[in-house]
Amino acid sequence: MSRKVITICAVTGGDSAVLRKHPNIPKTPKEIAEAALESANAGAAIVHIHVRDPATGAPSNRFDLYEEVVNRIRDASVDVVINLTSSMDGELEAQRYVYPQ
Repeated sequence: MSRKVITICAVTGGDSAVLRKHPNIPKTPKEIAEAALESANAGAAIVHIHVRDPATGAPSNRFDLYEEVVNRIRDASVDVVINLTSSMDGELEAQRYVYPQ
């Protein structure tokens, strides 16, 4: 019997401790987007995105980093659901872009 499945890939892991275990985790928006696209091309239906400070790899909730990752994925025209998560840092600054006037 065959059944349909949905595959999700969390390309950066969920916390800063993962960097000690896997130092090559994507850190920059470009690296995160490339890993997400590789995952989608390998069959992932959903890419679960956390962003990191590009210089340190520390968890971040900076809107500009999310925006760059999303734009890079969308520009590639790959059919994948983008799941953005801001839970690593715990603090999220309100952005004027969330609810345009």
